[in-house]
Amino acid sequence: MITEKRKKAGYFILFAAIFIMTAAEWNVYEWYTAVSPYGTLFSSAALIACFFCCVNVKDAVKDPVFYLMAAADVIALINLFLVNSHLGAILTVADFLLICYLANKMIVPKPFFIVSAALPAFYFFYWTIDVKGYFKGYNTNYGGLILIGGFAFLMILMQYLREYFRENQTERYRIIKWVLLILQLFFIALGYNIIAWYRSRCALAGWAVTVLLILLPKKIWKSRVLYALVCFFFTFGAVITSAVYVWLGKVKDVFSIRIFYKDILSGREELWGELWDAYLKRPFTGIGSAYEMQVDFMRGMFEVHNGLLDILFVHGIAVFIVACLFLFFRLLKLRECVEKDETGKYIFAAMAAILVTSFFENFVIVPPFSLLFLLLFALMNNRIERSLDRSGKV
Repeated sequence: MITEKRKKAGYFILFAAIFIMTAAEWNVYEWYTAVSPYGTLFSSAALIACFFCCVNVKDAVKDPVFYLMAAADVIALINLFLVNSHLGAILTVADFLLICYLANKMIVPKPFFIVSAALPAFYFFYWTIDVKGYFKGYNTNYGGLILIGGFAFLMILMQYLREYFRENQTERYRIIKWVLLILQLFFIALGYNIIAWYRSRCALAGWAVTVLLILLPKKIWKSRVLYALVCFFFTFGAVITSAVYVWLGKVKDVFSIRIFYKDILSGREELWGELWDAYLKRPFTGIGSAYEMQVDFMRGMFEVHNGLLDILFVHGIAVFIVACLFLFFRLLKLRECVEKDETGKYIFAAMAAILVTSFFENFVIVPPFSLLFLLLFALMNNRIERSLDRSGKV
């Protein structure tokens, strides 16, 4: 039996891991370069600790989903040996699968909802005021990832505060709600402007998805079919996007669209084209992480620039299908909360932002962003529990 005390311990471990890793990686570039090589190992330790806090081992060994996760890990490990890959790659996919497994088991305690959203949101302001992406060593796209992550959590925080003041019926609520709404609109505009200043096109895609889903009325989410299609796109869309880019690369002489300072076809199509050619020769085992890129601008370095596509190319089709279906069904289970709970809709929009941004960067499979993705599920579980309490079902 998992007690509330153990669940809270799991949350505190997750939050502590996020706090430590963001402090170590998002403040000083020299710290980032020293810590980031060990980030996956650190997040693995934190996730394993969360597992033992939030999962009863006796129940886990009776759970078919647990065995599916374990089987995918074993297949991934075998494939790495078969293709002479760097064995450290197993931690990336194992972490992601464990995040999906814990997605419906971790919960943010009610008193800590604000602080959970406020920590990532803080970095949106920090990286806006102290611009690091150009002048302080960090890659501009990495800065965009921090900004879009912080922006998504900021939107959740603003919506939660609007709900809090409305439910507490404060005398000045009518004024406060308009102040919060104006601030929210201001932050949306600020989010676009700072992302544009960083010239991070992948973050711009995340910003657009966040705003679009926030603006969609609740009634849209009543359609199970539409919601399922949306969830399908946010998972398997990683493959679709890369395939479209490779096709566009073949007709780029007659196709040109510029966003910020570059054509949208500015290298991804060549990179993914090469990786698809290499992968299709080994679809079941994948090509491993020791593959040396032939595209000139990569200088031999292996980097997929697409989170879920990385799992496909490195670990093979079987592991990829398990990972995507795992994520797809976790997202599918959130529909009722997204439909009925306004804050839940904002949390889903944040998840979507991370996943869409991951079509162009590893993002969702790289710590600390991967841990933030799990935190979003823990926040959503808080809303689901709140809804159940109010309906009298528990």
